[in-house]
Amino acid sequence: MVVVSGGGEVCDLVTTAAAALGYGTTVCEPESLAGRWASAGTIFIGLDSAAEVAALELARRERVYLVGADTGAAALWSVPLGAEVIVLPQGRGWLSSVLADRVGGAGEVVAVLGGSGGVGASTLAAALAWRAADAGRSVALVDADRLGGGIDLLVGAEGEPGWRWPRFAAADGVLGDLREFLPVVDRVSVVSMARGADVELGREALAAVVGSLRRSFELVVIDPGRGGSAVCREALRQAGRSLVVVAGCVRGVAAAGQVVRALAPPAAEAVVRRIPGLRVPDDVVEESLGLPVSAWLRHDPSLAVAAERGERPGLSRRRGGLGRVCEQLLEAS
Repeated sequence: MVVVSGGGEVCDLVTTAAAALGYGTTVCEPESLAGRWASAGTIFIGLDSAAEVAALELARRERVYLVGADTGAAALWSVPLGAEVIVLPQGRGWLSSVLADRVGGAGEVVAVLGGSGGVGASTLAAALAWRAADAGRSVALVDADRLGGGIDLLVGAEGEPGWRWPRFAAADGVLGDLREFLPVVDRVSVVSMARGADVELGREALAAVVGSLRRSFELVVIDPGRGGSAVCREALRQAGRSLVVVAGCVRGVAAAGQVVRALAPPAAEAVVRRIPGLRVPDDVVEESLGLPVSAWLRHDPSLAVAAERGERPGLSRRRGGLGRVCEQLLEAS
């Protein structure tokens, strides 16, 4: 990883945090950055060097972070650089989480995003987790939608002992192995919201928990919600792949287009849920969303009944059935 800063605080902070995780860092001047820009795993730019780096007009890339205490300067330079912002001193824990993303086993992180309300994104997320667990993979299911009512109700985990988000709300930095603390349903570990007092969940806590899960599980499935909050955006940033569940009608496709444009989910694919009597052609969906269609999910009223009862849905292997679609999606990962 590369650090670009003339200030001692940013260099010291990043190199010390990296060293604690066993990483080496290279500190360079802005004029030397061009040769390292494409090959560096992660780049941290101090706000004192932001203008000089922006003047280089380098191609956009992932894992570029602006680090410093001046929020005004961070807002000014984050867009030209295409960089995430780590504000000091509040963001020290998040910096550690960013660095920890490269530690140990790097499990796959998949976000399942609803293109509109009630389209079944949470059901698909749970089914995807269960199908992967049935295939022998270690899986965690994460509910990051604070207004969604709790995914534990959907999967029948409300009575299972274990920690929910209120226990993690203050999490920051690098966490240890969480497996022993989480509720487990059909071999899937669950991190869910809890009903009652509202939880002020921040992106630092989300990054810390998902970072831990990535190191402990082969697959982490996240339901980020559609609110566009900092937590939702952080959940999508953590994902290496996004599945956007789209209602297969004109209005559903239009709504999904708004969600995709607003949230810009990474490596996104569309999963279209059929609506009885309606059909929107694949090319229309793909052109409207700018996403490939990975699967069509047939209409199945039993899924809503199972969700209402907190029962595991039937993973039908019929064409377009939930089980077959999950298998398709997992095989493509």
